[in-house]
Amino acid sequence: MIVGYLGIGEVGSAIELLESMPTRDTAAWNATIFGLSENDLGEEGLKLFIRMKESGPSPDKNTFTSVLTICSDLPTLHLGRQTHALTVKAGFDHFVAVSNAMVTMYSRCGNMDFALLEFSCMKSRDVISWNSIICGFAHHGNGEVALEMFEQMRSTDVQPNHITFVGVLSACSHAGLVDQGRFYFHMMRCKYFIEPTTEHYTCVVDLLGRFGLIDEAMSFLDEMRADGFEIPASVWGALLGACRIHKNVEVGEIAGEKVLDIEPGNSGIILILAEMYLSIGRKEDAERIWTRMKEKGVKKQPGCSWIEVNNIGHVFLSGDKSHPKFCRIYSVLELLHTEIEAEIAKSNAASFQHVKVA
Repeated sequence: MIVGYLGIGEVGSAIELLESMPTRDTAAWNATIFGLSENDLGEEGLKLFIRMKESGPSPDKNTFTSVLTICSDLPTLHLGRQTHALTVKAGFDHFVAVSNAMVTMYSRCGNMDFALLEFSCMKSRDVISWNSIICGFAHHGNGEVALEMFEQMRSTDVQPNHITFVGVLSACSHAGLVDQGRFYFHMMRCKYFIEPTTEHYTCVVDLLGRFGLIDEAMSFLDEMRADGFEIPASVWGALLGACRIHKNVEVGEIAGEKVLDIEPGNSGIILILAEMYLSIGRKEDAERIWTRMKEKGVKKQPGCSWIEVNNIGHVFLSGDKSHPKFCRIYSVLELLHTEIEAEIAKSNAASFQHVKVA
């Protein structure tokens, strides 16, 4: 019943049911913790895990897998490390599923050294293990390393799946490996007989677009249509991003309008289009699209970022000055900006002097 309630998003009913149980076994706690994570309530899942440790039965490998996954999703490195320590202490660190969760947690929290260390210590690895390390390196811009890991994977008995190739194609995109991207996309289809998904197409369009191959990206979209795919907003968005970089307003306008047809409330796309129009002096078109944004009641979602300092999380919203140390932070940023400008000026002066002497 707990699994059923959480499966349909009835979180309150699931919690009430758990609380009403006269005795709760490990399965009941695990189902609730996992379900909270699936319903984007990871913090509540962690609180429940702490209660389980204090009053419930001992956590098992499934408990630790769920908790490590929550630490990946938040992401919170210090809680992930603590959970890792508890896992080792409980003797569950040798289970493949738990180790996979550790690799993913360290990868998503940005600590690739620990992710690779955990991966290297695994006695056996499945496709999830390889996907976690490949996608981790790809996500953090280490495209060449991600591809090296993929080639190591190919030398084992583990067969890559569609997630593997999302990581591989993403790695090619981040590293600017256009030819390799084409090669691996072909390999995926013709060697491993994996049908491309939206994520694969988005990676390839992003790869081609990043390096100004807009026409090839458009041809790729035609190929996508021929395969029976309806081009999603994410793919058009990748193309728009490329057009923004390479100032291709004509194709960018097409891509932007396609996204807005699918997602009329996408404020980011509206602002990118307006910026592109302004960059070539089409002020009236920029004003037109801003008016369209207001008429539809679309509002820009504020950017959000966070950082952990001494195990305390600090959240920052765009335009928000409520943080108690805002003035100090802003002063340091101004100082860094001044130092960067001074270094740039020094570098430019040195370059000019070199040219003059030559």
